[in-house]
Amino acid sequence: MHPFCAWLLVVLPPVCSRPPALPLPWLDSGHKTVALIAWAELTPAARAKVTAILQQHPLFEQDLLRGLAEGADAAARSRHAFAVAATWPDVVRGMGHPMHKQCDHPPWHYINIPYAIEDQPVPAATRSDKPGPHDVVEALQQVIAELRAGNGPAADQAIAICWLLHLVGDIHQPLHACTLYSPQFPNGDQGGIGFLVLRDPPYGNSQMNLHLLWDSLPGTFKSDDLDGYLAGGLRADPRFARDRLHALLAVHDVAAWAQESHALAIEHAYLKGALKGAVAHEQRGEGKAEIPGVPRGYLEQAEPVAMQRVLLAGYRAADLLNAMFDRK
Repeated sequence: MHPFCAWLLVVLPPVCSRPPALPLPWLDSGHKTVALIAWAELTPAARAKVTAILQQHPLFEQDLLRGLAEGADAAARSRHAFAVAATWPDVVRGMGHPMHKQCDHPPWHYINIPYAIEDQPVPAATRSDKPGPHDVVEALQQVIAELRAGNGPAADQAIAICWLLHLVGDIHQPLHACTLYSPQFPNGDQGGIGFLVLRDPPYGNSQMNLHLLWDSLPGTFKSDDLDGYLAGGLRADPRFARDRLHALLAVHDVAAWAQESHALAIEHAYLKGALKGAVAHEQRGEGKAEIPGVPRGYLEQAEPVAMQRVLLAGYRAADLLNAMFDRK
């Protein structure tokens, strides 16, 4: 476990004993942590410009200020809205949300880069006839281009900032860029959604899919304070200092970011094909297979990987926004 997270567990009670049942990318806590890292890295000029644009969001008060502490000053209000903006593309997933139809884009959150083992053939890729973007790489490229152009309505730019923050987080989650194909998963495991494990063997109540396990690694906090503590702790960790990430931060191609995640998924999520799991849709009725537990040391190896990806996503999001809104 990351030392800062271990400290949190010592001094604070657990906020949530189990992650939510439905997988959401990095969960709210992870996305907010990415945004808070980015916020701390923004220049004053970029921060002021982004703050002004987000205030033009069509549902700024209702959505981006939800959960704001009573009596918060202007600086806290802006920081809170920026953090919540990173979760907004998940908020509009709700069928009852007033902007669901025009702003919910499920394919934007991931890219299915195949990982085949045991000589399993990969089905021919099919491409939707609907207009793009068709995956997280195309979506992020489009959003960046729109914000760089800067000639759209302010409300559209505010929504684009929400998507930029969210997609930079998504593309850094390893299982948003990898789908396993094997004899057990001939049609793919949907980025680990169909791959069941026990997170804490031998406890049967720790059953979850692999995707959710990785989504929850940055935390399942319900407190904005804890997200802020984690963001600050990661930025202060010398192992994750900017100078140590110089080579990665020099990579600006978002397709390369997806390939980074894909490689990490193979090595750390699937353990190069050695990880054992059960098939989710077979866990119904009688005769269902036993669900394997993750091997000893799995989480201890996975957590630092996830933390570095969260931090890197925050740095990269800030670098993008600084380049767009603090042109010197």
